[in-house]
Amino acid sequence: MRKNGIALALSSGGARGLAHIGVLKVLERYQIPILAIAGSSMGGVIGSLYATGYSADMIEDIAKGIRRSHWIDFSVSRMGLLAGKKLEGLINLFTQGKTFEDCQPPLQVVAVDIEKGSEVILKSGPLAQAIRATASIPGIFSPVVMDGRILVDGGIINRVPVNVIKSVPNSIVVAVDVGVDLAPRVQSMFDVLFQTFDIMARELRQCQPIDADVVIEPHVGFSRESHVSHVEEIIRAGEKACEQAIPYIQQLLNDDQGGVQ
Repeated sequence: MRKNGIALALSSGGARGLAHIGVLKVLERYQIPILAIAGSSMGGVIGSLYATGYSADMIEDIAKGIRRSHWIDFSVSRMGLLAGKKLEGLINLFTQGKTFEDCQPPLQVVAVDIEKGSEVILKSGPLAQAIRATASIPGIFSPVVMDGRILVDGGIINRVPVNVIKSVPNSIVVAVDVGVDLAPRVQSMFDVLFQTFDIMARELRQCQPIDADVVIEPHVGFSRESHVSHVEEIIRAGEKACEQAIPYIQQLLNDDQGGVQ
């Protein structure tokens, strides 16, 4: 049976996750229908912008304009170095206070209940707080308290949330994994925290196979920077990887036998 479109899972990965923008640009270029999006951490951030009406080019412009001062707010809390309120406010501004119910295509993001160690799938209510939760790297950002649960970055246990969109009817499941690369030098407390999280993510990547019809893996390399030239380089890596995958995606979408056997 011919498929109607793709269900898209966008991975965590910090600044490397900007490669998702390049993937979206290519999917738009080839007019590949996106039926649903699931995101973890930065994948959730990019997914929320796309699902609230921004084109990939518009998201690229946003990425180029963001500076650290726009989202860094040092905290007096014992739960994290950054309060996360600036990040939440920024997301709320860009998504215009929208909810999951406003999203098209439908969006779901993954967070982790840090007390129970369990996955939490967020798919209803206001977007901004949920996106802050999925991107709240432990130790860096203070956790988000929602419905009595203390939530942190979804990438802790589910880097590429394919399971969230596996049941989307009549779709090809496409996963985007931006990978994990460790910093060549560790020079600050932030570096120590990020490096610790990346080491954990690397181990998780090795033991958690991605069960998708198509896996797109942009070759991004190490990145924690946010200056314009680097943002462009990361986005181009996403474009290149998606271009290579397009023929197979088109083949699966047009396969009258239903794609993968």
